[in-house]
Amino acid sequence: MFNVSYLNKAVVSRGTKYIQDSKAHQKMAFSWMFGSNEATEPAPETKRGGLECAPYSLLESHPGYQVRNYPSRKWATVLHESLDHETRNNRSFMKLFGYITGANETGSKMSMTVPVSTKVTTKEEEGAVIMKEEMGFYVPSNLQDSTPSPKVDQEVKIVTRPEMVAYVRQFGGFAKENDWQEQKETLKKDLEGREDFSHIVFDMHYRQGFDAPYKFWGRKNEVFFIKKTDE
Repeated sequence: MFNVSYLNKAVVSRGTKYIQDSKAHQKMAFSWMFGSNEATEPAPETKRGGLECAPYSLLESHPGYQVRNYPSRKWATVLHESLDHETRNNRSFMKLFGYITGANETGSKMSMTVPVSTKVTTKEEEGAVIMKEEMGFYVPSNLQDSTPSPKVDQEVKIVTRPEMVAYVRQFGGFAKENDWQEQKETLKKDLEGREDFSHIVFDMHYRQGFDAPYKFWGRKNEVFFIKKTDE
C-alpha cells in the first residue's frame, strides 16, 4: 500500500533543501555584487589612489581606534614653527613636492606616496602657543636604501623615523585645525580605559592626510599618539 506519510516527509525534506540552497545562492550572488557583509579584520592599506602607502602592521582593532606597529623607515621632511598653521602647511608641502620632482642632488624624480604625515608638538612662548610641525613624505620602498640627498640649500631633511607603536583614529572630510584638535581629544578620551594609558605620549601627536584636495568624497585622515619607548 502507498505510504502517504512517507511521501509528505520526502516532499517537505526536498522543499527545505531547495529553500536552503536558494538562500545560499542568493547570499553568494549578493556577496559577489555588493561585497560580503560579514565582519572582517581591516587589512593595512598598501595602495591608495594608485600611490604607495607607508607600511604598518595591525596589532589591535577597536570601534574608535586601531593600535598599529610602524617599522623604522626613511621620510623626507620639512620642519617649521609659527602661529599660522595653514600657511606653514602649504609651504612645507611645496618644498617636499619640489624635492620628489627633481630638486635634489641627483635630479631624481620619485613617486608621490601617502600619507602626508606631520609630527606636531606645541610650546608656549610669551603667552602664545607655538606649533612645531615636521611634515613628511614617505620615501618609496624602492629608494629606502638609496635615497637621493636634498640640495644643501634646501630645508628638506631625510630622517629615519624609529619603529613605533601608534594609537590611530581615522576620520573623513576636509580636515581643518579645529577638526584635528577635536579628533585628537576624542582619541585621547577613547584611550583612557587602557591599561597602558600611562605609557602613551600625549604632548606630541601625528596628523596624516591621504587624499588630494580635488577628492570630495571618501576622504581619509588620521590622528595618532605613540607609545613611550625605553630610550
